[in-house]
Amino acid sequence: GLSGRFFVTTLPTIYHANDGVFRRYRGSRTLEDLQGYVLERKWEAVEPVAGWKSPSSIMMHGMAGLFHLSGWIRQIHSYLTGTLGIHVWFSYAIFILATLLIGLFLGL
Repeated sequence: GLSGRFFVTTLPTIYHANDGVFRRYRGSRTLEDLQGYVLERKWEAVEPVAGWKSPSSIMMHGMAGLFHLSGWIRQIHSYLTGTLGIHVWFSYAIFILATLLIGLFLGL
C-alpha cells in the first residue's frame, strides 16, 4: 500500500514531508547528510513531487488500492492452490472467468 502510494520504484527511497508537501531526497544516506538536509533546510531548494504523484492525491490512493488488490488476489490464489489443492491452471481459469464476469457486469 505505502509503496504504491509513494510510487516507490527503487529502494531505498526517502521523502521529506512538510505541511502536506512531499519532496524526494536524492542525496547521500549518511547521517550527516540527512541531518544537514533537514536542519539546514536544503529541502526548500528541491522541487516538490508533482500534484498527481503526491501520496495524498486521489491517483495515489487508487494506486495503493491496486497494490492491496494484488496482495488479496495472491492470497486467494495461495488458498485455492495450497489449502484446497486446486491445480494452478484451474486457479488461473477462475481468475480469468471472474475478470470477464466483472467486466461484463460493469459494462452493462
